[in-house]
Amino acid sequence: MAKQRSRGTGSIFKRGGRGSWIAVYTDADGRRRERSTRTTDKGAAERILSKLVADAALRRDGVIDARQDRFIAESRKPLARHVAEYLDHCRHAGHAEKAIDNKQRHLGRLVESLDDGRLSDLTADALERYLRRLRDKGQSARTWNLGRQVAVAFASWCVKQGRLESNPLSVVPKLNEQRDRRRVRRTLTDAELARLIDVARKRGREAWYLACAFAGTRKGDLQRLTWADVDFADATLTVREGKAKRIDTLPMHPQLADALRRRLAERPAVGSARVFPETVTDLTRRKDFERAGIPLVDDDGRVADLHALRTTLGTQLARAGVTPQVAQRMMRHSDYRTTLSHYTVLGLADTAGAVAALPCIGTPDARQATGTTDARPENEPPRIHQRMQGQSGQSVAQRGTSSGHGPSVAGAINTDENSVSSVVGGMERRRLERPTSSLQSWHSTS
Repeated sequence: MAKQRSRGTGSIFKRGGRGSWIAVYTDADGRRRERSTRTTDKGAAERILSKLVADAALRRDGVIDARQDRFIAESRKPLARHVAEYLDHCRHAGHAEKAIDNKQRHLGRLVESLDDGRLSDLTADALERYLRRLRDKGQSARTWNLGRQVAVAFASWCVKQGRLESNPLSVVPKLNEQRDRRRVRRTLTDAELARLIDVARKRGREAWYLACAFAGTRKGDLQRLTWADVDFADATLTVREGKAKRIDTLPMHPQLADALRRRLAERPAVGSARVFPETVTDLTRRKDFERAGIPLVDDDGRVADLHALRTTLGTQLARAGVTPQVAQRMMRHSDYRTTLSHYTVLGLADTAGAVAALPCIGTPDARQATGTTDARPENEPPRIHQRMQGQSGQSVAQRGTSSGHGPSVAGAINTDENSVSSVVGGMERRRLERPTSSLQSWHSTS
């Protein structure tokens, strides 16, 4: 070992008198450290030693945050290693397999686009280049936003784990999915719904489509649904491990209940058995839509698929006068604005009907209709709450079932007294003024 040359609180030496100078110093935690200066120049080695000693003193005195060392060390590790550890974290946290697959696909492609680089290579520019390549290949705005969401979530996890000081990807912009017409779904018309249910009934798939139309279930919900989740006595349907990772209990429409009873009679099963052991694939669904004469894409580029039945349900609930908060619970959204923005499609006929319901200004009929006088038109029906008096012991859902026609979708949403009174009141006015909705008409046609 060559003679050590001391400098301040550290020293440098050469092993065996050859090679690069080795710096010896005491770090911020009081531990002895040896580090190669990677130079044979004595003056350069001494300057490096001085820098190491000074940095250790600044960290020891709290002038420099010691976490910076960890950030530097983590940034030098391969990005693929961080991604693998993040995916393991998602699995242990109980994330859905489909969500993990999406994360693995997007993050894997992102790592490839960076030539298997380090964590320090993960920048906003790098993510935007990756997403732009997806768009160049014809991917939709939804795919862009999903890829961005996955990458931002990964970077946020790195921040929580102390691997990154801040999230550099949060500045990457989202795209407006509403302008991407390839992903805009439309509502099905009354005739289309009736034809679809008729086609599905002949092929044993009636309950599948009715669950989507009356309960707003997704494909994954139907795949996981068991007979133990179907309660015919209370007329409820329980959805477990859905998109929000919670348990939701929904009211079951009588027409859906009838279809499920027929399915159970045809295929007897125990409670743990799946209601739909065989998934209705997208190919089968497209064939059913074609048999029912439902265009998969209309002239405006809007799509009709299985999820479009959720859009139809949200729209029918709005037309029935259901409040957004109640519709939100039925659609199982975390925010009612999602229900209004993406699952409620109202057209000119709806707005024209609302305008037609407004009274004229300055006429006797207008004063009566707006309540400015005590007079009431002879043909005005009695208020709904007056007709409900004396029937408090019977729920709205039970009265509808006993009538033979079944309650409407709005009546099956919530059994809370105030909510039901408001919902039924809006539905009653609509029933007297407008034709029966398609969701109510299916029961009579089956």
